[in-house]
Amino acid sequence: MNNNTLVFKISDENDFSRLNPSQNITNFIADLSSLRNDMHKLLINNFTKFEKYVSANKGSFVIVSNVNFDNNLNIVPTLQEAYDFIDMEEMERQLNL
Repeated sequence: MNNNTLVFKISDENDFSRLNPSQNITNFIADLSSLRNDMHKLLINNFTKFEKYVSANKGSFVIVSNVNFDNNLNIVPTLQEAYDFIDMEEMERQLNL
């Protein structure tokens, strides 16, 4: 686990509108495991904007969910896979791939 990754949980009662990449935190994992299935599609626009912002700042944004609700977002079923995904993207950035 690296120190520049923030894991945040989204449930039916909260959002992530105040999260921003910083010098210390560049990677974000959104845990949607407790979100009702019908709520995922309501967040696609926010997730897409956030992902573009994080990517422009050389970071990664991964969503943990059992529901694949958008093919353009990085969605994985487990937290471990999210960490693995971020590790791979960091290696690619270091190698300039």
